[in-house]
Amino acid sequence: MEGTDRLARACAQGLADLALLRVPATGPDGEELRVPGAGIPWFFTLFGRDSLLTSLFALPYRAALAEHTLLALAATQGTEYDAFRNEQPGRIVHEVRHGELAHFRQVPYGRYYGAVDSTPLFLVLLHAHRELAARLEPHARAAVDWMLGDGGLTEHGWLVYMPDPNGLVTQNWKDSPGAICFADGTEATGPVAVAEVQGYAYDALLRTAELAREVWDDPAYAARLESVAADLRARFHRDFWLPGQDFPALALDGEGRKADALASDAGHLLWSGILDDERAARVGRRLLEPDFFSGWAVRTLASGQTPYHPLSYHRGSCWPHDNAVIALGLARHGLTEELRTLADGLLAAAEQHGWRLPEVMAGNSTADHPAPVPYPHSCSPQAWAAATPLALLTALRGGH
Repeated sequence: MEGTDRLARACAQGLADLALLRVPATGPDGEELRVPGAGIPWFFTLFGRDSLLTSLFALPYRAALAEHTLLALAATQGTEYDAFRNEQPGRIVHEVRHGELAHFRQVPYGRYYGAVDSTPLFLVLLHAHRELAARLEPHARAAVDWMLGDGGLTEHGWLVYMPDPNGLVTQNWKDSPGAICFADGTEATGPVAVAEVQGYAYDALLRTAELAREVWDDPAYAARLESVAADLRARFHRDFWLPGQDFPALALDGEGRKADALASDAGHLLWSGILDDERAARVGRRLLEPDFFSGWAVRTLASGQTPYHPLSYHRGSCWPHDNAVIALGLARHGLTEELRTLADGLLAAAEQHGWRLPEVMAGNSTADHPAPVPYPHSCSPQAWAAATPLALLTALRGGH
């Protein structure tokens, strides 16, 4: 089947699934909203990171998702310090749950804030859907204050997380224990600065500076954020690079050591713009080499490393949404050949799944398996996987 036909089929299925995956939420003024629920059956509720990336992917085609997601997250933004649920003022929520255990605080997930990336991604989406920029200015400024304060940019120089003994030990999108590791498999300990989150922070600062200058009429605030962003970018090139690998470290641990596992997080750096063009081109091409690219998608961890396993949740499997971000980054830097290779693999996987991409696939290669190996307990449909074909469409059209 021709690539354009396959992409159209996958986009149609994705849009149908996104219509199905809507859950009720409430806005800052009590308005009734319908936001993307993360996935069926395990995560059918509002997730900050998932709903934000889903809305970003779908923005050119279903703008209402972004509006509803931003309003719902503004309404649940942190306002106080609550260690049990990792709440801090200005922090964007990770997960909202309903039920007896959550209601009676037997688990922290009634409203849980243990994510280091939801807050900068909120700012990225607000800039992309700037119709709400004036109304949500106080929420945006509070989010920036969190990044500079409790998020760690001022104290540590990076956006960091501390493992939460009551909730999530790992608080970026790869949120399973052990996902952020060294090449020998040792888990990074906190405060942990994950690579892609620094890219999100850089992008969020620049985008918010633009809103400050163009919407809020505050050029002094804009200049301050641009200065912080420029410093962050310069230090990232210096401190995260693995000279022997010519590739960014997965993270810096609490002692500043480079977690040297080669991971797909590097592809997110192309999308955020924190890498210079030369480094971005080298990283983008590296991600399409056989140890990273299975033939279906880029693996979360390159094969051949000690912690790699094709059925590990975050240490060797393939996530469509992860690849969607990489695709948008490849488009941003004009890596057309790599983008088409990646898109062809994802669309071939979609065809094997009846045009519905699953949440996650095993990292086995096409050379060894004629069809994608299912990942046990994968959500299907799942919101950011459903929106992945829309991101591919944007990338192939030259957008990012």
